[in-house]
Amino acid sequence: MSFCRKNTACLQRAAAGTLAVPVKSQKLIVVALIALAAVAGVQAQTLNVGIAVVSTSPARIRINAEFPKPTNVISFPNAYGGSLGLAERIENVTAREANGQLIAAKKLAPGEFETAEKINQITYDVNLSGLLPPTQHSHVSSLNSERGLLMLSDLLPRSIKGEGAFSSVQIQLELPAGWAAESNTQKKTSSIYLTEEPDKTVFLIGPQLQRKAQRIGASDFSLVLSGDWPIADKDVLKIAGRIVQEYSKLTGFELRRNAVLMLVPFTGDAPPTRWTAETRGNAVVLLLGNQGTAKQIKSRLGIVLAHEIFHLWVPNSLNLDGDYDWFFEGFTIYQALLLDLRLHLISFQDYLDTLARVYDSYLSAPDRDAFSLLQASERRWSTSSTLVYDKAMLVAFLYDLELRKVSACNASIANVYKDLFGSRSGHDDGNQLIITLLGERQGLRDFVAKYIHGTDPLDLAVSVRGYGLRVSRTRAGSQLMVDKPTKEQSKTLKCLEKT
Repeated sequence: MSFCRKNTACLQRAAAGTLAVPVKSQKLIVVALIALAAVAGVQAQTLNVGIAVVSTSPARIRINAEFPKPTNVISFPNAYGGSLGLAERIENVTAREANGQLIAAKKLAPGEFETAEKINQITYDVNLSGLLPPTQHSHVSSLNSERGLLMLSDLLPRSIKGEGAFSSVQIQLELPAGWAAESNTQKKTSSIYLTEEPDKTVFLIGPQLQRKAQRIGASDFSLVLSGDWPIADKDVLKIAGRIVQEYSKLTGFELRRNAVLMLVPFTGDAPPTRWTAETRGNAVVLLLGNQGTAKQIKSRLGIVLAHEIFHLWVPNSLNLDGDYDWFFEGFTIYQALLLDLRLHLISFQDYLDTLARVYDSYLSAPDRDAFSLLQASERRWSTSSTLVYDKAMLVAFLYDLELRKVSACNASIANVYKDLFGSRSGHDDGNQLIITLLGERQGLRDFVAKYIHGTDPLDLAVSVRGYGLRVSRTRAGSQLMVDKPTKEQSKTLKCLEKT
């Protein structure tokens, strides 16, 4: 744009008709003005945030948030998943007008504030010193003298309709001396970040963070390590890289966003059998016990990551609507178990033993048959999650067995995932699309109606008889084993074992 040389004042005068403009330049000026308006619109919808670590003992951070437009309503989330009362951590809230004048913020309820006048910014403390169950540390923000995990989803005010709305967040961090930060979002400078997905943005902060990346397919996969580990970063990347490649092949879909694995020691001196994880957007947050041998930790890493990394695809790359947790948890856990088997991380008997333990967990739930899988997904955080995880995983197992049987091992549950990624068009109803794909294969519509739409009890002992398997009850729990299979049943079990 040589006429005004991208000068904003010049462009505005040209648009107002107070500047003589050559005809050839008029169209270019219109285009430039549209671009400027778009940039201004994005900036106007950005929440500018400063996050400072005030103290690690007691754990406390201070946040200053400047809204894109004046507002008089401030709302913080009070729950995330199964974690309740999060808004109770918000303390010392002060509100200011654009001129710096203090305005009283009236607390209406936990996390809900209102001001008599419209305000431009708020400052508040987040008290992170409360004791959380160790299994919640991958789900909600936490901080101690060694490190911190900051989840914007439970730290920032919610974007609500109207004047308090924002579509992006710019974050400036202020950390203790010697500390660094790693995140799954865009880094603008050494301490400033920008995200358009604040609910999925995670910061790992602490001293001596190690980051290493490798190219896998069309994207980068980064590892961020915190703490001391008996394994090298290259070992973790090798395990994760192999899993990423397997899922790219399984789904026929390569990740389009760079992914990050944040690996943090589980609370206390814990063995690798103790772990908690969550996949948000393009980030896998994993807290794993580091008190074990390199072999033990690598073995457990493979098993855990087979499940968590798959969430980078399902549901995070699908963009489907609705509550289909039964599929992206229960079915996906089962598919991850198959990958463990394929990669020789577990034996076939380990595979059967895992399913037997899941069956015992299902049987122990008093409300196991109160809801269908569809209904259970809607109630996942308000009632028992047994159906979403345990029953759905067992249903996936039976579906896989039946599909292998009727197709003479020419199809398996893996084909459903490839079809799912091939048929999605964006913002489809997740339940409707997945159920259609499951039901249209080899006459399995009745199976879907019974176990996904319906509330029929799942009797594994009866269900597996036709596949050359047997369930027996012992004092230690259920046992699932191969039991004199026929030639046809042996073929199905063999292709399952070689999955």
